[in-house]
Amino acid sequence: MSDINKKAEEVSQATWREWLGVGVLSLAAFMLSSDMTILFLAMPSIAADLAPSATQMLWIIHIGELLAVGFVLTMGRLGDKIGRRRLLIIGISIYGLGSLLAAFTTAAWMLIVVRAFLGIAAATVMPSTMSLLRNMFFDPKQFSVAIAINLSALSAGMALGPPIGGLLLDHFWWGAVFLVNVPIAIGLLAISPLLPEYRNKDGKRLDVVSVMLSSLGLVSLIFGLQEMASNGFNMLYGGSIVIGIVAGIFFIRRQMNSEAPLLDMRMFRITTFNISLITLMLILLATGGAEMFFAQHLQAVVGLTPTEAGFLLIIPALLSMAGTLISPVLTRWMRPAYAMVLSLLIAVSGALLITLTAHEAGGMILIIGASLLAFGRGPTMTIASEQIISSVPQEQAGSASGMSDVSSGLGYALSIALVGSFGMIVYRGALASSLPYEVSTEIANKAMESIGVAVAVAEGFPEMLQAVQSSFTVAFQAVYGVAAIGLLVLIIIIVWKFREES
Repeated sequence: MSDINKKAEEVSQATWREWLGVGVLSLAAFMLSSDMTILFLAMPSIAADLAPSATQMLWIIHIGELLAVGFVLTMGRLGDKIGRRRLLIIGISIYGLGSLLAAFTTAAWMLIVVRAFLGIAAATVMPSTMSLLRNMFFDPKQFSVAIAINLSALSAGMALGPPIGGLLLDHFWWGAVFLVNVPIAIGLLAISPLLPEYRNKDGKRLDVVSVMLSSLGLVSLIFGLQEMASNGFNMLYGGSIVIGIVAGIFFIRRQMNSEAPLLDMRMFRITTFNISLITLMLILLATGGAEMFFAQHLQAVVGLTPTEAGFLLIIPALLSMAGTLISPVLTRWMRPAYAMVLSLLIAVSGALLITLTAHEAGGMILIIGASLLAFGRGPTMTIASEQIISSVPQEQAGSASGMSDVSSGLGYALSIALVGSFGMIVYRGALASSLPYEVSTEIANKAMESIGVAVAVAEGFPEMLQAVQSSFTVAFQAVYGVAAIGLLVLIIIIVWKFREES
């Protein structure tokens, strides 16, 4: 019996081919994540050339992300059905072609349309990469390392995106930030035969109605939350949220009664799967909105230039990569739940450091806090992602990976809407009570819009500028205090639910 087990263990070990495949999948993840951060840097150049309206600017930025989250569940199921490698190849091909078209668009509406196709293409990549890893690595320890490498590539892309974008924009026109994806896509297609193929041969058709309901629900919900956070409540955004919730309810009811569901609801009977999804959503809900305030604080309060702030923010991004890569080591020495709790305690210490020192701290102290938060967040998200994929049957890995992305997307959108809005309420309340009496109502109202506008209108008024910076610091502390509390709540949930599961 021991010889049989030994032989099975030998068969399950990955070869150089699988590890090279991890490099292929990680390069795809790097391309997507760097593309997100580069676009923000390129927007001023795009605006100067294409002259988009304010609404068009928002759609250029957000439509790709909206459709990526909206279609990721569908693409996860589609990959299980037609083949995960085949879907990845299709997605990368469309992404490369779309990037080529985006580089040479001549009107804002054209760029919006192309960005929409890029978002749908992006939705194919993450479910395919994560689920392919499941049928490439059968040894749990090797699977853990492969997941960590893949997720660290995402962090690397986000960290290196701004410097890469800066270099491209310094020497070329804005289209270069899209054009750089083309050779990467070609290279990925050339080496994609190294990847194995897997598909679930159940013969069931893809439910088109479920696809429409899931996409409508996710896109409407996230659109409403994001726009409400940016522009305040109105009937359009509120109605969008209601449509998203109603579509989601109909989607869930259809899945429960369908013979060929887009999302197998039986997965939610698995405790590890459920808690891991909740962990991903809550950690981004707690920290996403706070991170939005961080870069603004470095510039508006600490006084750094955008370039200085951008390079400083590489430090926490690199620490996030380190935290991601260390997660397999942690889970070899302790239970996954303990590893997540330990790493979350480090993240809490970072959030508390920022909360307690923001009024007096310089940029480096704040970066240390942000780095502790990023380092602690990395292992938790990696372990949760790994458990989502490994807790379900192999034929459902694509759908599980899609749910992982949906959970992350919802967590981040809710954080921007709820935590971000809370921070702005605190800022406006503090500013209203501290503005000098001589400031006119018109200027005061402009200062309430955002910290960037406030600093601009306060130029030449030292007392007003001090009030603006002090008020934003109070809001900055508040959102990081919320982040610390949210992470502590997550620790309690993990200890409670995983005490017998891990």
